[in-house]
Amino acid sequence: MKKITLLAALFAVFTMNAQLFSDDFEDQDISDWTLLDEDGDGNNFMAYDPSTAQDGVDNYMSSESWNGSPLTPNNYAVSPVIDVTGASDLLLEYMVGGQDPSFSAENYTVYVSTGNTIADFENTDTSVTVSFTENLGDDPAAAGELVSRTLDVSSLAGATNLYIVFRHHDVSDEFIINFDNVSLSGVLSVNDQAFNGFTYFVDNSNMLNLRANSAMQSVELYNVLGQQVISQKLANTNEAVNLSALKSGVYLATVSIDGAKKTVKIAKK
Repeated sequence: MKKITLLAALFAVFTMNAQLFSDDFEDQDISDWTLLDEDGDGNNFMAYDPSTAQDGVDNYMSSESWNGSPLTPNNYAVSPVIDVTGASDLLLEYMVGGQDPSFSAENYTVYVSTGNTIADFENTDTSVTVSFTENLGDDPAAAGELVSRTLDVSSLAGATNLYIVFRHHDVSDEFIINFDNVSLSGVLSVNDQAFNGFTYFVDNSNMLNLRANSAMQSVELYNVLGQQVISQKLANTNEAVNLSALKSGVYLATVSIDGAKKTVKIAKK
């Protein structure tokens, strides 16, 4: 039992919640979002300061279904690419609301997708795209106010890049839909960050070569019984450990960087 517990501890992964993307639109700049006017009416998503029309304290990314006359929007706003490498438990959070309390029945869909085309967004495979559609007229709290929404996109774990997409569609003759405080978060392994660029190999001289982007602190080697056979202090980004005194076989090497640990399997010939 002690041996099993020790080996399990060596492979334990330390994790932390991380915000992978956020935009509160306070800079009134949405030029990093890709905007698609699929209905072709010349109206699209825009950076919107409601204080120019009504009392408002925040800036939004917004789309209209009325502007002096009824509009029938089919507008997309696609986020910049978001690197989610190594992230799990992905969660999208945002705020949404109808600008006019009397005309707030705006219809929209939000997508989180591994691709940035409309065909990607419409993919029903939840390992490619996760989506959510609602009409704000069904939520009285969204009439003239922002409401919080969350979307579980954990099915996209394992992806390298993701895009957040807001679509304003299937509505006419309401007013303005507002989006704010968009964020994508996930759980990252501390090891994934500290060990970025980490490589290792055993050469023909029985030297375990360790390389990393950050200075390493220590390395311990354990045999398959869980017994420590080498413990060595490290201080550089390039290190070598002499394995000549060890018997041939498989070992577990635990390397420490910035307080995080990574355990790898090596073979000594």
